[in-house]
Amino acid sequence: MSFRELRNFCEIMRALGYHRNISLENFRDPNFELVADILYWFALRYDPKADISDDIEEEKDRVAFIRSVCQLFAAKARITLNPKKLYEAQGFAVKEMLKIAQMMYKAMQSSNGNEDEDN
Repeated sequence: MSFRELRNFCEIMRALGYHRNISLENFRDPNFELVADILYWFALRYDPKADISDDIEEEKDRVAFIRSVCQLFAAKARITLNPKKLYEAQGFAVKEMLKIAQMMYKAMQSSNGNEDEDN
């Protein structure tokens, strides 16, 4: 993970309207709660009817959560995520989440562009 990727991720999340401020320092140490919150937000924003449990109290629950998010984006958005890196919840998780964030940001930009052309 580079500083540039982390900075881009923070900026894209801000533009997408994520409800928390993400600092560059958030991913220096493992922060599974933040990664899980972001992934859950992505999943519900992409597919509001997605059946993903946000219970991450135990290890088996965390593994099931990561697996279901990876399967959702692989099946519906054709984005391959590395579940190992997401589970580690450090800087390399940002690289994986950036794939989803960029896809959503491009979709938001193209939908905004289409609205401007209609007016």
